[in-house]
Amino acid sequence: MASFIREHFGLTQERLASWLGVNRVVLAQAEGGQRSLPIANGLQEPRLTLAALGKVLNPDGTAQPAPPPLPSPAPIAKPLARRAVECRYQAGRLGRELTAMQARATALTNRLAALPALRAYAGPAKNPAREAGWLALFEGEAVDGLRDDCGPGPQRLLAARQAGLEREAELLEELLATLPPVV
Repeated sequence: MASFIREHFGLTQERLASWLGVNRVVLAQAEGGQRSLPIANGLQEPRLTLAALGKVLNPDGTAQPAPPPLPSPAPIAKPLARRAVECRYQAGRLGRELTAMQARATALTNRLAALPALRAYAGPAKNPAREAGWLALFEGEAVDGLRDDCGPGPQRLLAARQAGLEREAELLEELLATLPPVV
């Protein structure tokens, strides 16, 4: 029964053992079926078990319905408001980063568009091997940059992060509208 109580209330073995007045090792052995809990732990275990079922243990051993549960604490507006502001700020930062990324992608796409013309040049080259190496680097940087840094995939990922932050800010602002004003 102790493992049910621990799971139901989200207790550690240490916390439950403290409530029951036993050593954590004794509780672990009881949960493992190696021993039973000592009777000396009193009524703590039955009280918790009944409380989990919404009942109160009476001194005569009978049970009655428990009083209504305590309300959950209301969210505190200040940290939520701070997070909403942070989300808006980060979304704006990502928007500026996306704009810069798109500009870089345009430049790299321009490189790829110009490569056929650069390679088709039939005139003399001062150093053909150097020119071929430079054009290979020119192309490689464009391909790698578009694939890894600023092409459609990275842009979509950044836009998704931005949209997630904007949506988080919207949800926080909706929640804040239902709470008392931030003081």
